[in-house]
Amino acid sequence: MIALGAIVASIGAYAFQVVGGRALGDEGFAPVAIVWTIGFLVYTIVMLPVEQMTTRRVTLQAGAALEAGARRQIGIALTLGGLVGVAIAAIGTDRFFEGRPSFIIAMALLMFARAIMTIARGVMAGRRRFRAYGLSMMLEAFALTGLGILFAVIDAGSFWFGLALGAAPLTLLLVRPYLVRTDPDRVPSDVPDATGLLQLLVVASALSQLILAGGPLVVNLIGGSPAEVSIYFITFTLLRGPITASYGLATRFLAAMATALSDGKPEVLHRWSSRLAVLGTGAAVVAGVASYYILPTIIEVLYGAEFRPPNLVGGLGGAGAMTALAVVFVTQILIARGRTRDLAIGWLVAAVVAGAGLAMSGGEPLTRVAYAFAAGEFTAFALITAIAWRSR
Repeated sequence: MIALGAIVASIGAYAFQVVGGRALGDEGFAPVAIVWTIGFLVYTIVMLPVEQMTTRRVTLQAGAALEAGARRQIGIALTLGGLVGVAIAAIGTDRFFEGRPSFIIAMALLMFARAIMTIARGVMAGRRRFRAYGLSMMLEAFALTGLGILFAVIDAGSFWFGLALGAAPLTLLLVRPYLVRTDPDRVPSDVPDATGLLQLLVVASALSQLILAGGPLVVNLIGGSPAEVSIYFITFTLLRGPITASYGLATRFLAAMATALSDGKPEVLHRWSSRLAVLGTGAAVVAGVASYYILPTIIEVLYGAEFRPPNLVGGLGGAGAMTALAVVFVTQILIARGRTRDLAIGWLVAAVVAGAGLAMSGGEPLTRVAYAFAAGEFTAFALITAIAWRSR
């Protein structure tokens, strides 16, 4: 069910972007792209690690409710993450939103909805309620697409498209995500305090998402035009779609890896690290070549000629995105083992390489940021996969 939910979620995100891009144009869609980017960064840097650690903890506790200490840690992390997202929107109102403070409201709604979604999905995955998890993904996709079509038909402005990003996730409340379900066949394991693990995982996620999703902000900061921001956002959000959709599958994979460790089967994790190394390398080569020749045309057909990226940007993005997808699953192996310190180190090295690529590459802002993205993802894949494979 999670796989089906992931497919529907990807289609819904693409449909929303196509509708919004055509309704608003490349410059009109830029503020929506910024809201999406900031929201995605906060979610993946702070909220997704909270979901992953919640899944790990609830799994090891055989589905039991989180204790007061864990709930307090989660509340603090989600509150701080949400405040950061709103603060960025407020501080960058003039630069990102042409001085329109209404987008701060859109960002606040998005942060609130994502916080609720984070806790709900972590608990559902930990209790192995994967059907409900997948259904929540589909409901969000249907709501996002439906609101996008509605706002396009009534010719609403970009603010309303930004507001839709925050309203859609709230549909998961329809699946009763906090329904208690313990596993009678499993005995709870001792779960050490996760504060240190979560902090290091947030650091690792911050570095990884700076590379994966921070591109539109970087394009803006190094002098790119609003049109270039939209082109980069559309191109890389399309490429990042399978990654975003895979987070649900990765959460299930994490639950399986944590269960294997709890059952005394560490060889399962080692075997999967080898498989992912081979699959990720092959897929990156194929995706890079295909994206170089095909992706610009696909984007032009879907969004219009003004959104067409250079072929080199498409090729670098395709190879880097497929590598990033493999890293998502390798990361779950290290999270299950509690080795978030190694994750943080791997992504720190990758961020340095990405920064060097940005500084040393020439050309237009789009090309420079694409080079940095690919360099960072390739480095992270090599380092993190090696760490996971050597772990016993």
